[in-house]
Amino acid sequence: MMSSESSSPSLQSLPKPAASPEPKAQFLRLHMVSETTALLPAEKVTQVLNIGTDRVVSIPHMAPWLIGAYNHHGEILLLVDLGHLIGLNPISQEARSLADYKTIVIQVASENSANQLLGLVVDRVNSTEQFEFSSIKTSSAAPSTAFEKLLKGYWEKSATEVLAVLDLDLVWQKVIADPLSD
Repeated sequence: MMSSESSSPSLQSLPKPAASPEPKAQFLRLHMVSETTALLPAEKVTQVLNIGTDRVVSIPHMAPWLIGAYNHHGEILLLVDLGHLIGLNPISQEARSLADYKTIVIQVASENSANQLLGLVVDRVNSTEQFEFSSIKTSSAAPSTAFEKLLKGYWEKSATEVLAVLDLDLVWQKVIADPLSD
């Protein structure tokens, strides 16, 4: 009588399933003043708006990177000068006159409510990039600049182009941590 163990194929002889490739994530490529380029995860972007500067209400005694508030479909949308938040010159110091703020509306998790909207004001948005999250490299050095403290890491698009990837949760934490000071 033949044992059932000898007639069944061994597990080692079965072909292993091919590892499924990691799905590519989409990132929005944006430019801040001083031609600083960064990427942010598109999954958290709800829309990109042009908001008239005359429609923004300034809020006195707030951090200089907080431009003001905007009524967005009945909700208050705080507008943050992303470049100024990371240590660059304010967008208001641009040589060209601003009639509109190019605003990326992001949705972030908030402890107090399900989700919160935040408007990130940038110089321009011009494309999207797709790559695996696992290809984001982090620096082993401790972050030393305001910009580095808000990064998830870097993505090497080519041998000559390395792009910073913003961590939107860290941006949100910076905004709510102390909006009264820099």
